[in-house]
Amino acid sequence: MQRKLPKFMNRLYTSTMRKQQGFLVHDIAQNQYFIDWRSTASIMLGEIVLSEILSARPYFKGCLLDVGCGKRPYSLIYEALVSESIGTEVTFSPHGTTNADAICYAEALPFADASFDTILCTEVLEHTRLPQLVMQEFSRLLKPGGYLLLSMPFMYPIHEAPHDYQRFTKHGLQAICEQVNLKPVYIHAKDGAVATLICLWAILMTKVINGISKGLKLSPPLRDRVPVRLALVMPQYVYLWIRKRLALTKYLTKFDTDMTPGYIILAQRPE
Repeated sequence: MQRKLPKFMNRLYTSTMRKQQGFLVHDIAQNQYFIDWRSTASIMLGEIVLSEILSARPYFKGCLLDVGCGKRPYSLIYEALVSESIGTEVTFSPHGTTNADAICYAEALPFADASFDTILCTEVLEHTRLPQLVMQEFSRLLKPGGYLLLSMPFMYPIHEAPHDYQRFTKHGLQAICEQVNLKPVYIHAKDGAVATLICLWAILMTKVINGISKGLKLSPPLRDRVPVRLALVMPQYVYLWIRKRLALTKYLTKFDTDMTPGYIILAQRPE
């Protein structure tokens, strides 16, 4: 009988019993999903968003629209839950357009009214010039009773410049939903100030490492070398472990959600 490794250790080795799409891995043997540390150094926030998407699986149904789908990592989760899925991207996406079915702006989605039962939009709204128009499009496209699951950053550096335009507080997200006839079911913070500090530390260290690599003309760059990448992700794994083991979530998020790295909102179009 094969000995089952601890979950933490299990994430650091490779298995033939896995499917991977972008940064997301599905371990079929253990029926677990997790973020691949080789594909991204943003492990902590990735795992927090992933846990929210997994919790929201009961709301995924029918025809799903994945806006700003990138490499479509979350298809490993939603493909088994929906009857059909469509992904969109923009031409300048840093994640490429290979996995997109439609190339278009989120402000002008080329689909008929009430075409979708579910819309997924992760870390995209901050990259749109007209966020209220985007939310109007989501409301237009959802069938009555359909759900939107959306995540975006709050206390997070400018990224994918120059296409990074705004941040919303949770009150702003609630207001913009209500303005376009979407009813928020919940708005969750992506943890609190400690997560924000760890996230900012990892980003700062990555910038320093990239600067050193560029200055010394290193190939491969330092960030892609296993010891350096592990040094970036291990503090994030440790925090995730403490967060789970000590059940810190409910205490930290109540204490300092005004300094959260971001928000996840589930909203419904009224029937």
